[in-house]
Amino acid sequence: MRPGRVTAWASIDFVPDAREFEVYQSGPRDLWGEVTAAYVWWDSQGRPEFERFGLAVNPDGTPWAWLDSPEHPVPGVG
Repeated sequence: MRPGRVTAWASIDFVPDAREFEVYQSGPRDLWGEVTAAYVWWDSQGRPEFERFGLAVNPDGTPWAWLDSPEHPVPGVG
């Protein structure tokens, strides 16, 4: 991907006291679906604070995140 090139985006406008919000998105990824899946996973884990998360890098240079220990990887989305 070239620097500065946007291939997917999502936007939502917060309205105080509203219970539903309209989401606009475009591109090859369902970014809002990924945000929703990440929130549902985080909520199902008891809403852990950021101190419980860690990062690691595979031998091939691929980064990945974990919760509490490297034996508990955070599921990927996208």
